[in-house]
Amino acid sequence: MLSTLIENFLYDAVGGKSKPLSPAIIKEFQESCGKALEKQFNEQMDWRIRMSGLGKPLCQQQLDKKGIKKEFQYNTIIKFLMGDLLEAVAIAVMRGAGVNIEKLQEPVSLKIGDIELKGTYDVKIDGKVWDIKSASPASFLSKFGEYGSYNKIKENDSFGYIMQGHMYSEADNSPFGGWIAVNKVTGEFAVCEAPEDQQEDRKDMLEKANETIKTLNSKAKFEKLFTEIEETYVPKSGKQKGIRIPTGNTTLESTCGYCEFRSHCWPKAVLHEKVTSKAKSKPFVWYNKLKNTEVKFLSFMMLKLKKN
Repeated sequence: MLSTLIENFLYDAVGGKSKPLSPAIIKEFQESCGKALEKQFNEQMDWRIRMSGLGKPLCQQQLDKKGIKKEFQYNTIIKFLMGDLLEAVAIAVMRGAGVNIEKLQEPVSLKIGDIELKGTYDVKIDGKVWDIKSASPASFLSKFGEYGSYNKIKENDSFGYIMQGHMYSEADNSPFGGWIAVNKVTGEFAVCEAPEDQQEDRKDMLEKANETIKTLNSKAKFEKLFTEIEETYVPKSGKQKGIRIPTGNTTLESTCGYCEFRSHCWPKAVLHEKVTSKAKSKPFVWYNKLKNTEVKFLSFMMLKLKKN
């Protein structure tokens, strides 16, 4: 089993019992790190329809095609670079663990509609195409790790991971294995496997890809696919215990919060501590409307409104 091989190798490495990595593995890692630097700092990527991005929300792809300015922080390129470097680490670890890597960074192409799509998948292991992902601790647990699964990712696939995996594997005429994920903070590995029976999902993803390509190549008007969400909270005590009460605020869906075109669609959005959270260290969320920043007055206000 893939996860067992990786974990056993790393346990042995920590205890100083593993075999040394071969010069070939070390050289491959060094070359991959150099390519990662070139990719992030030296390459300029013009817009085109890509396998890696075709599963993302259509509205994002339309704005990207139009050349709408993306919203980046100065450290964004470092985050991308760290992802590439962790991928190189994952390959070196799997090589050392004796994983049967058949192909690495393999270019593929796939004819869909009237265009020839090109892409490069990460790795092929034991006849299956796999994608390597670096993930934040929260994403690692909820998507790929202990609480994640193929179906969990499928429920809310705003990054298009499912379509990406099936398109790569279709182009290679191979099954889709799933994802090998690395926690960016803890260094943990997770192997999130795709189901053996993939025909329906594969067919569905290819049909969706075809429709998306048609729309992107047409003069279809841009349409924002997401709406703001009314924020509510439920008191755990008092007369209103268990009653869902609106705060008067609205938040953005998580997809919009992570979107590089957020300011284009939501110019008034602000990042603020989650108003309804009682945690000592409150999470931050994107608010489109922020009228009330504390919930302790809301119960009183709602009772007052009901009396009037």
